[in-house]
Amino acid sequence: MASTPSLFLRGTVWSWRRRVPEFSTQNRHWQLSLRTTERSIARIIARRLNYECDRMLDAISTGKLTPAQAKAWLSNVIRTELDRIERQRMVSRLDPVGTAEEDQRYDWATARAWRHLATTGLHPTLSEKARQSALSEGASPQELTTLETMLDLLSRDVMSEAGVNKMHRAARDCIQEAIGESITPSTMMTLQLRQMLLAGKAAAWEAAEGREDPSLEQARALAFAMVNESDAPEAPTSPPETDRPDCAAPREPVRNATPPAPGPQTHKFTYDPNLIQLVERINDEKDRDHIKEDTRRQLASQARLFISTTGVTDVTDITQAHLKYYKSVLQRLPKSYGKSAKDADRSVEDLLARAADLPEDKVGLSPRTINGHLDRFSLIFRVARSESLKISDDIQLSLLRVPETKRNRDKREAFALPELQQVFRHPIWTGSSNHKRRHVPGKTVLKDGLYWGPLMAAYSGARREEVLALEPEDFTIVDEIPCCHIRNNAHRGVKTLSSVRLVPIHSHLIDLGFLRHVEEMRKRGAAAIFPELIPENESQSFGDKLHYNWSKAVGLQLEGNPRRLCFHSLRHYVITHLKQLPEVTDKQRRDLVGHSGKDVHDEQYDEATSMPIMRGVVEQLPRMF
Repeated sequence: MASTPSLFLRGTVWSWRRRVPEFSTQNRHWQLSLRTTERSIARIIARRLNYECDRMLDAISTGKLTPAQAKAWLSNVIRTELDRIERQRMVSRLDPVGTAEEDQRYDWATARAWRHLATTGLHPTLSEKARQSALSEGASPQELTTLETMLDLLSRDVMSEAGVNKMHRAARDCIQEAIGESITPSTMMTLQLRQMLLAGKAAAWEAAEGREDPSLEQARALAFAMVNESDAPEAPTSPPETDRPDCAAPREPVRNATPPAPGPQTHKFTYDPNLIQLVERINDEKDRDHIKEDTRRQLASQARLFISTTGVTDVTDITQAHLKYYKSVLQRLPKSYGKSAKDADRSVEDLLARAADLPEDKVGLSPRTINGHLDRFSLIFRVARSESLKISDDIQLSLLRVPETKRNRDKREAFALPELQQVFRHPIWTGSSNHKRRHVPGKTVLKDGLYWGPLMAAYSGARREEVLALEPEDFTIVDEIPCCHIRNNAHRGVKTLSSVRLVPIHSHLIDLGFLRHVEEMRKRGAAAIFPELIPENESQSFGDKLHYNWSKAVGLQLEGNPRRLCFHSLRHYVITHLKQLPEVTDKQRRDLVGHSGKDVHDEQYDEATSMPIMRGVVEQLPRMF
């Protein structure tokens, strides 16, 4: 990286210029107008441009990202972060929570954290040298503590599975929109995208740090000029191919393989019948973007388990006998199969041996789970047939389905109101000994995800992941009513299209300070309103970290919980309670909990319940304490 910015004046306006090697023996210059007459601002942007240019060129040299792709991604990162900074500062001015000094401290810590991560890597701790440097610049011990907290939050968010998935989706979308190219991020490309993500956010915060509007608007214009007003050349295109390969891939699973070039219209396409490859194609289909990440993982893990069980890797070789044997294995696995990440590395023989030592009631997956495996095979076979892969006509999945032992309404019991009020008398909500001893009475009320999550579900009927995986941006005001927007976000999808909805915040939650909690997370730049619940690996879902303490609290308060009530029982309680109220219509109840309409008239010719009416429905739910 150049030691001084590559700046020069064109009239009275500063510009940036950099010599860039072409894909031949020549060199070419990239030149941007920075649209400012202030040298101090120009130096900030130019230093970051030089730094990112070096990184981008290094990424391009590996053949993983083209210049146009890198430019589109960097453009998106800077624009998005500048817009986010602008929104945060507007909220701080018009709806302040806390003091102006606290806002400035969080801004300072966020800017320094992104710069630290961009220059030194994703290390969540400050070195002694970095601490001394910050102190010498006038940072207080309190500011250093805030900086270290911010480093930890941001680094965990960037490296988390949800953060990587969000980055991949954003990169795919912005590159597709900007230059019409699709990408399939490999391991190396993921690292390159992450480098630019950190550098882009650092550049945005450096430009905006310590400035109020309209200077922020000027910084935003500078960033737009960096990435949109360039007269840099496009990457050279390769000459057209005359001998195009067949689309068939090798039979052995090949991950992150570069897709073959498309053939002419008369070319006969073939597809790899390998089961793993078929599942990867299903998960990569654009029209399945709405599918939850958990569902994609289930499909992939099922394919691996089937291959381990039967030894069959070719989908065209699968017979009814293979599927019947696979079903018998599912009925002999431990009921806890899949709950531990270690299960993915255990052999089928090891799993069955473990099950042999368990009580009978701990063995065998539930009928619903087994039927889910069969439903996924139905999808696999449909897609295979659509690709002209020959699937045995003798396969009849319906003959393998396991009959349910309970009616749907009996699978999950609902809390009775007195039971629920008894649960909320637990020390988690009334005061515990400390943050590690949540089940021992005391004076500490820690308002985290364990505290808020069950209350939110009891006052909305929302599903566990719907409430626990909300982001600060999912909260808004409609018709002067605070509400949360349950929709797809970086942490989870929604179950169905009807699950997308606006839910008013119950007045008891507001009285307890829930909106202040959301605003605090927004100011911190947290990826979720309960960042401590973000999954740490692929086997976890949002809320798994809450399960143990929530279940223990229910067991303690309800004398062992003989009815086996669970978090989902909160949703059943809300639906059951509202059904008993004649003033709440069936449509209003369905709109609140995200159920689809009863018929085509509800689905196509009706409107969503207005927010004032919906607030009235929510307020019909009794206060828990």
